[in-house]
Amino acid sequence: MKNMRYLITAVLVVSMLTACEDSSSTQKKPEASNELIINLTSDATISAHGSLMGIHLAEKALDNGLDVMVFLNVNGVKLLQPGADTLVFHGENILQALDKVVEKGGEVRVCPHCAEALGIDKSQIPAKFKMQEEKAMMDKLKSNPTVFTY
Repeated sequence: MKNMRYLITAVLVVSMLTACEDSSSTQKKPEASNELIINLTSDATISAHGSLMGIHLAEKALDNGLDVMVFLNVNGVKLLQPGADTLVFHGENILQALDKVVEKGGEVRVCPHCAEALGIDKSQIPAKFKMQEEKAMMDKLKSNPTVFTY
């Protein structure tokens, strides 16, 4: 009788493990994405280092064939305020570096709420940058991009 219990227990365990393997193999795995979002929240007016790091990663990703969007968000939007064109780190101008991202085929998008909170209107946004729309952002997120925040 004792051996029969062991046998039944073993059969049940094996059955459960097989069922778990079958269900895990049928679960849909997210597809790999070729997209990178740099969520640029750093305040370059205090320390331009973080902003430049994110922008350089965007450039490297473009050089390696990824689709790139730099999202100016929270304090990252300060890059659009008057005087931001003078922000440098180790002799490199931050806005010129951001322009290179666009020149290489990347996008720069601006959080509309963050821009409004800092008193930045559409007229202050360079033509090569765009105000981010909610639907476009939701579509981008559905494509399972990699996101780095600086």
